Amino acid sequence: MPKTMVYLVGAGPGDKDLITVKGLKALSQADVVLYDHLISHDLLAIAKPGAEKISVGKFASDHTLPQEEISALLIQKAKEGKVVARLKGGDCYLFGRGGEEAQACFEAGIAFEVIPGITSALAAPCYAGIPPTHRDCTSSVAIVTGHRKKGDDRPIDIPHAGTVIFLMSVGNIQNIIQSLLTAGYAADTKIAAVEHGTCYNQRVVKGTLDNFLDCLKDKPLRTPAIFIVGKVVELQEQLDWFSKKPRILHLGNHPERYAHLGIIVHRQIIHCVEAADNEQINPSLRKAGQYDWIVFTSGNGVKFFFKKIHALGLDARIFSKTRFAAIGQATAQRLMEFGIKADICPADESSKGLLEMFAEIDVAGLSILLPQAQVSSDELPEGLSKRGAKVEKLVVYQTIDKDIEDVDFDYIDQILFTSGSTVRAFVKKFGGVPKHIQALCLGLSTQAVAKEHNIDAKILK
Repeated sequence: MPKTMVYLVGAGPGDKDLITVKGLKALSQADVVLYDHLISHDLLAIAKPGAEKISVGKFASDHTLPQEEISALLIQKAKEGKVVARLKGGDCYLFGRGGEEAQACFEAGIAFEVIPGITSALAAPCYAGIPPTHRDCTSSVAIVTGHRKKGDDRPIDIPHAGTVIFLMSVGNIQNIIQSLLTAGYAADTKIAAVEHGTCYNQRVVKGTLDNFLDCLKDKPLRTPAIFIVGKVVELQEQLDWFSKKPRILHLGNHPERYAHLGIIVHRQIIHCVEAADNEQINPSLRKAGQYDWIVFTSGNGVKFFFKKIHALGLDARIFSKTRFAAIGQATAQRLMEFGIKADICPADESSKGLLEMFAEIDVAGLSILLPQAQVSSDELPEGLSKRGAKVEKLVVYQTIDKDIEDVDFDYIDQILFTSGSTVRAFVKKFGGVPKHIQALCLGLSTQAVAKEHNIDAKILK
């Protein structure tokens, strides 16, 4: 068998977690990724380091590349000896022109493989609370494209099925409704539109064939959207599970830790990088084992501190006489990754919590090293210094603001600030928190920074 050079991968309908395991594997092995504009850009981060990523997305009446050029690019990259992943929204073959791309590979003698994806025709109704089939409603479903090939002026085919689902139809909804009525569907037949299905900004608009266009006058449709026609639409209020979850804009790292809270909209607004001025801090690092205490206020502090320690040819053996403190469980767990258990870890994950625990220890005359960010709170070092400790702050990393994807705040219920840096970066970019959104903070120190910026935030329990 020839080596597969092109993988046609269905990326699913929008929610990045709906791609298949096999699709993820192909994506992570590809040298080149050609992707559509509708796919979740979080998926691109799974591509292997150095992979070439090329947008070939198509918008209505505005194609980045014509289909013929996309197929030619697939062939070109494969003939260069590269493994190509063609990442397509939804499923490859259902109205996605994947068949044409597979034909192009066949005609060029390029070995290819098709990895099916979850189509929006099934996923969007599921997330909207509308099962395409139900024993009490219908046992048949038809999936129809809302527009034809350019130059094909034939009317839309309207199949006689219990449920009819229309894809790529927003610009043609008036003709679709008229075609349904002409085909014999009753005027009071239920119809629903699902915009941005499976995404945080999903919206459902319902009506009947005779009033749906009026419903849309007050609620103009956004693309992409699908239409569902049939009795199953009546089940939406009972089975709508997705919209009941709070939508949380998460601005830090590790969004998976908060998935139990609701629908996580991850936008990493800052990036932590190692402090570059090694000549200034290396003397402190070389004598790190001579400090009485080393106190970490973040997992990034742990990470970059030990990275610098290891770069000097040192390891945890130098800390046989040093005690360690961590501001919270996540930081303590990061410390354990380097073989060191924190001697102090307050339940109150804050500088105040650390100071309360140090109040039980006589720190007068003790040397304390604080590896931290370039911009950090003075509460902890000042509190320890007032008790007579000899405190040295050591900058091991700095935070840099990142450009993030647009956020539709109309569809956000809460914002989770994970550090003071995320608060400052958010305010710099957006100005403030919209009134309808609840702000949440990890720890009192983050809450204090939020308060400085006139943000009324609660501590996440």
